[in-house]
Amino acid sequence: MGWPGWGALLTTWQPSWWVDALVAVAAIAYGVGVRRAARTEVRWPPARTAAFAAALVGLLVTFDSGIAVYSHPSFGVHMVMHLMLIMVVPALWVAGGPAELVRFVGPPRVRAALESFNASRVGRGLFHPATVLVVYGLVVVLTHLTGFMQAMADNMALHHLEQALYLGAGLLFFATALGADATPSRPSFLGRFALMMLAMGVDTLVGLVLLLSPRSPFPAYELTDVRIGGALMWAGGDALMMLVIVVLARWWVRSSGRGPELGPWLESVRREALGLGTGPGPGRGEPEDGVDDDEESLAAYNRMLARLHDRER
Repeated sequence: MGWPGWGALLTTWQPSWWVDALVAVAAIAYGVGVRRAARTEVRWPPARTAAFAAALVGLLVTFDSGIAVYSHPSFGVHMVMHLMLIMVVPALWVAGGPAELVRFVGPPRVRAALESFNASRVGRGLFHPATVLVVYGLVVVLTHLTGFMQAMADNMALHHLEQALYLGAGLLFFATALGADATPSRPSFLGRFALMMLAMGVDTLVGLVLLLSPRSPFPAYELTDVRIGGALMWAGGDALMMLVIVVLARWWVRSSGRGPELGPWLESVRREALGLGTGPGPGRGEPEDGVDDDEESLAAYNRMLARLHDRER
């Protein structure tokens, strides 16, 4: 079967009850956590709640729409599901911070278990940048450039295993690459950018191999369908990864681009302008009472700030 068309993907719906049940449980648990956070005066960002809700919607769309129906007979649709499960849903899930929410308002035993896992060798090793990159690369390469894809086309159990591999590898990768949830490893922003770029290289390589293949490497799928899948993996995968990189860059700028703190510097300038000095001792560290209420002193201070502003301009 070839590409069924976007219309068929969007209009064909078939519920996947076990996924729907898991999504409902996750939504209820997260909602309870957010409500408990509000009661305990923990400021939980609405953007995180929106990201987690979008992840759950992404799961429903992936498993209940035509994507699930046609992902087995069509290689192109398979690639759409691949991108949803290994990139879109995991990135949104991690941005929602469910583990971070548990760390704040979860039951004591659950919080203790989470902290114990994060401090363990297994946790640190599993979420190490090298580990998540190797797992991500192996899952992408071995499921597309080996005989696994043909075996999956003949075995529905392998199809479900593949879905689990994509989702697991994506969650593992983005938990470390985004660093937005309570995980044992949180690399620097430069390290996260490096992880994203290396993973993008894997997607580009596999996508181009499939797109430029002279014949279908999988007898179960037509060459045109395989090339559509390769194009989606190359262009779509790189576009999604670049979008995540842009979001990460914005986060970096907001967290570290505020510039130096000018409050202490301005206070020292103010004290020098008023003849108070900055060091300890009589006449230097202790201002006279009411100095900030003196209109003449405040006017002089404001004129000094104006001169500094004009000089800076």
